[in-house]
Amino acid sequence: MIHQKTNEIIIETLAKYPHKVNVKLGKILRARGMTQGDLHRLTGLRIATINELVHFKKKSFTVAHLISIMIALRIYDIRELIEIEFDEEVVEYFKQERAVMKRGFTEDLENTLKENVNRMNEGK
Repeated sequence: MIHQKTNEIIIETLAKYPHKVNVKLGKILRARGMTQGDLHRLTGLRIATINELVHFKKKSFTVAHLISIMIALRIYDIRELIEIEFDEEVVEYFKQERAVMKRGFTEDLENTLKENVNRMNEGK
């Protein structure tokens, strides 16, 4: 039940703050004349996982996946591999929120924290 609640929170949060994710793995492989199979053999990651990353069908990555790929491709800045860009309205909102943060929280974040804790504790 908790897992379902946390997934709902994640989905709602992502929808609330529009963004674009640009995974550049396919471009990098093509530019280097490498195949997904080559990357599989260098990292040990399943070809299916690599394919899902290339086509951004896999929406979550582990740090181990990312670091393995970075090591294999000799990438030292994660921005070469993946970019996340928020819509301009979200960027402006975040700037406003950061200007009024206290102890790392804004009023909105405090409210979100309380609401999410209540939701995760429902049904315990």
